[in-house]
Amino acid sequence: MTIDYSPDYEGCYVCGKKNENGLQLDFQYDNSRNEVYTFYTFKQFMQGYDSIVHGGFISMLLDEVMAKACLQKNMIAVTAKFEIRFKKPVYVNEKIEFRGSIAEIKGKKIRTASVCAGNGGDVRAEATALFISS
Repeated sequence: MTIDYSPDYEGCYVCGKKNENGLQLDFQYDNSRNEVYTFYTFKQFMQGYDSIVHGGFISMLLDEVMAKACLQKNMIAVTAKFEIRFKKPVYVNEKIEFRGSIAEIKGKKIRTASVCAGNGGDVRAEATALFISS
């Protein structure tokens, strides 16, 4: 199921449909896994080393699927702490899946997790974060 977000996000670099310089990604919700997910194919200008995607772009999308997992539960939250583990390179022109979920909610603290994987589920990076809801 495609997730529809508030018009407040129209300028978002990742999902904003009115941000002509942004990625304009759509996010889906997987009820069976209780996860938000999206796919993206990184472009050549997003590389760090030759043909390898810069880690900042990967981090941005891992953070975004975790934020969308919070929104899916009607919680507006911001990232307070973010930790990432890069396992294998992500290459430009390669379709990558990003998945995010909520691990725990305690008051305003929301612990989340995300993963980015290549074809066949080959994990390239994982992240965990602490979000604080408003």
